[in-house]
Amino acid sequence: MSNFSKLYSMIRNETLHTKEEIKDLITDDYIRGLIEGEGCFGNMRNAKGDQIPAFVLKMHMRDKELIEAIRDYLGLPDRVYEYKYRGRHFALLQVRDIGSLKNVIIPLFRGKLLGHKGLQLKAWLDNYPYLKSLNIINKPKNHVS
Repeated sequence: MSNFSKLYSMIRNETLHTKEEIKDLITDDYIRGLIEGEGCFGNMRNAKGDQIPAFVLKMHMRDKELIEAIRDYLGLPDRVYEYKYRGRHFALLQVRDIGSLKNVIIPLFRGKLLGHKGLQLKAWLDNYPYLKSLNIINKPKNHVS
């Protein structure tokens, strides 16, 4: 095993910063960049079987604290789930609450994504037009657009 392989195997499940440190370093632009590669604007089925809009951020389990810090920074009440699939361990944030989608997610990303994810957001909003009208009530204290 090479020196790099040994070093990598020692740190592969660690992150550079704690969740508290990440919350102090995070910015809206950082989140947008992360979502360009790791996020998804899609849909899920509710208990009745109806399709509902959903925003999803999924990463390797080692980045669970990062996802939790993003959730906290945005003031979202959602839980970060853990699951295993095909031998890999993931952390997942899924936002399905219409208020959170309209008041937090859409204002953060609309017109501000530069790659394919911007087209995905546009198609998602076209599929769920009722999300286009914003109901901004109270933005979280620590969130600045």
